[in-house]
Amino acid sequence: MSDDIDEPTDDGDVTAEDAAFERELATARALLDGDAEAITALHVGVVRGERVNSTAARRSEGERAGLEALTLLASHLRTVADEAGVDYETVAADAARLAAEVETLPVDGAGGDE
Repeated sequence: MSDDIDEPTDDGDVTAEDAAFERELATARALLDGDAEAITALHVGVVRGERVNSTAARRSEGERAGLEALTLLASHLRTVADEAGVDYETVAADAARLAAEVETLPVDGAGGDE
């Protein structure tokens, strides 16, 4: 586990929200564990305070790579919409507006702190 993640010191410090977050974090890690050759594309984003870092990788090229990137985006939009209780079209429109405002990371930015 990363050194910059604070872990609770005892069970009394864990809130229901912390526990839910830890379960989702474990799920994300489990998705990356196992047969790395079976993974053909991924996109990972991390928010630390006001800073958003992300990285993406694909094994395929050309049209297939574009389709994989769009599929990851569509899946993420549906997840956010479900969590927010709104339709995915609303989330997509909001995301498009925010995309113009989000700071662009360098292509070689692997999500680490600069």
